[in-house]
Amino acid sequence: MWYQSNDLRLERTDADTAVLWFDVAHQRYNIFTLAVLHQLEAALDVLAGSPPRRLLVRSGKSSGFFAGADLRGFAAIAAPAQAEHLSGLGQRLFRRLAELPCCTFAVIFGPCLGGGLELALACDYRLVVDGPDTVLGFPEVELGLIPAWTGCQSLPRLLGIEKALKGILTGRKWNAQDACKVGLADRLLSAGSEMQAIPSEMLTDLPIRKRAWTVQAARSLRQTLLERNPLGRALLFHLTRKTLAAKVPDDMPAPAAALKAVETGIRFGLEAGLAAERRAAAELSQSGACRQLIGLFFVRERYRKMPPHLADVPRPEIRKVGVVGAGVMGAGIAQLALVRGYSVVLKDVNAAALEAGMRRIRELCDKAVSRGILSSADAQHRLQNLTATTAWDGFSDADLVIEAVVEDVAIKHRVYRELEEVLQPQALLATNTSSLSLRDLSAGLKHPGRFGALHFFNPVHKMPLVEVGHTERTTDSTRAALTAFAIDLGKVVVQVGDSPGFVVNRVLLPYLYEAMRLLLEGAEPQEVDRGIRRFGMPMGPYELLDQIGLDVAAHVTRSLQPRFADRFPGDPPFDRLVLAGLLGQKSGQGFYRYSDGKPRPHAAWRALLDIPTGLRLRLDSEDLRERLTYPMLNEAAACLGEGIVAEPQDVDVAMVFGTGWAPHRGGPLHYADQLGVGNLVGSLKELAERFGPRFRPCDELVRRHAESRPFYPPEHWQKLTA
Repeated sequence: MWYQSNDLRLERTDADTAVLWFDVAHQRYNIFTLAVLHQLEAALDVLAGSPPRRLLVRSGKSSGFFAGADLRGFAAIAAPAQAEHLSGLGQRLFRRLAELPCCTFAVIFGPCLGGGLELALACDYRLVVDGPDTVLGFPEVELGLIPAWTGCQSLPRLLGIEKALKGILTGRKWNAQDACKVGLADRLLSAGSEMQAIPSEMLTDLPIRKRAWTVQAARSLRQTLLERNPLGRALLFHLTRKTLAAKVPDDMPAPAAALKAVETGIRFGLEAGLAAERRAAAELSQSGACRQLIGLFFVRERYRKMPPHLADVPRPEIRKVGVVGAGVMGAGIAQLALVRGYSVVLKDVNAAALEAGMRRIRELCDKAVSRGILSSADAQHRLQNLTATTAWDGFSDADLVIEAVVEDVAIKHRVYRELEEVLQPQALLATNTSSLSLRDLSAGLKHPGRFGALHFFNPVHKMPLVEVGHTERTTDSTRAALTAFAIDLGKVVVQVGDSPGFVVNRVLLPYLYEAMRLLLEGAEPQEVDRGIRRFGMPMGPYELLDQIGLDVAAHVTRSLQPRFADRFPGDPPFDRLVLAGLLGQKSGQGFYRYSDGKPRPHAAWRALLDIPTGLRLRLDSEDLRERLTYPMLNEAAACLGEGIVAEPQDVDVAMVFGTGWAPHRGGPLHYADQLGVGNLVGSLKELAERFGPRFRPCDELVRRHAESRPFYPPEHWQKLTA
């Protein structure tokens, strides 16, 4: 052994070649801690004193190359100067690696993210394993940060400015084959070669040269015109700034800071660009967006594990899953369970509906293969574990049955009666209802203790959240089994009590209700949607309604409205639009008209809603946000006050991961604290005076205001990141 420390080792394999192995102790993935950086510095000292001809940089872990930097260590930074110093340390080490006189090769498999990709970019060549888990990218902007260990300088010089900006500003990730196509990787290695010796002919085939800070040759005419002259570069940066101004939410400084660091490095040279990275690291480390986004990272990991009160509860093992209903949701649930290795039996009432569901499952599996999530052989193997039926064949040995039929209590009761005739007594039954009471649904069940909810969101394979619902009769064993199953599917899981709509749909109800009221007052969908995207939502309320379908929205609001009639009198006028065929994206028109998959302004809804010609409501951004988001904060607080969830974090996690609710604001109850509970109560009272009792602050808000008690105590951040 040439050099060895706790987390890395340097060894010579022959006279010309050395390998730098990273195996960070007590971590599932390699991450850069301050200690690892200092150990890297010691290894670089050894290499500088006696450089080999070739150096391979590798991971000694089976989990992958590098998952990035230690976020807990970063979260502990208390002052901007500390963040600037840490950025400078990483820059200095990666520059030293890049400037070694030997030829360097990063051998990449699994995650190669953030600081891990910056490490790889400091090498002359990147060899990537062509496996489903290999992914390269800079996710920093998703955490309110930028690649500040040379990434904003090295990636543009390798890929070109335009491609690099897309990767840095959007957090885009490349799989192994795409990384080779764009020039991020130099060679593909066959799957299974992660820990094996690299063939010597592959190393000798690549010329020994230094490439870290050199600008690569243009790969296209477009790149030549845009990036090889000052005028083209100025235009490219101008258009990118314009795009950011239109698309990036307010209070999200990281994308603009990343763009500035890239532009500075291109215009004024490497040293100036690195200085811009360090300044950005200092400024962003203390921003509210950064703290909220890093906090959500830790929260997501917590909600992907069994909650403490259920962790040690004995629970039945789930091996075979039955799904009743082969529609969009049922097929999505069945496909995800198949991909995760469960045996699945899928039922629908007729052969046509069943075949449509099977076709969707096959299409989703094909997409998984095309994205490298599954191999073709794996997909075929998974599909062999699927049984389709129009009867109850195959359900007698199911461990869990998930019902995903239409939102009608009578129909669901009929399904449950038939199921109980064929299921084992110990089998679990879960509903995917989005709007009905679990207490009503469980009435008449022989075994109500084994009944609960698994509320997935559409599309099932993409949406990270599952709400696990229970009644007072649901046993802890059932709750534990349903939770473990959802976690095994890779989901973020929130425990919710019995309330129509649970948390997500219930908090969305006042938002969509108010959006319809705005329309009747003369608001324009494009202006409202644009304003809400500026707030940080992934889409505005009318874009959301078109996506979920106005027929679905009509059904859900009809189901929920009676429960909340004191605040939302009367149904929103969805039915008039639905009867006219304006269903949203599925019919090609709703609040927007859809052609070529793109939404365009559409006015047919105005006449259907009897909106007078010339009526126009103009709202400034503050009024718009108050009318649309404050009712959501109010309803979120009511969910907590009524015990539908156990803690404020449950609501925030449900809304962020179930709807994409402005992540950089932390969720509705985090946002309530940012506004100040007293200020929120005062604003809601003013809105109630202007627009009616639907804005009246709930008891939980009033109580917290009286007690001067925020939703999150001051020590919340320290506990979260400890």
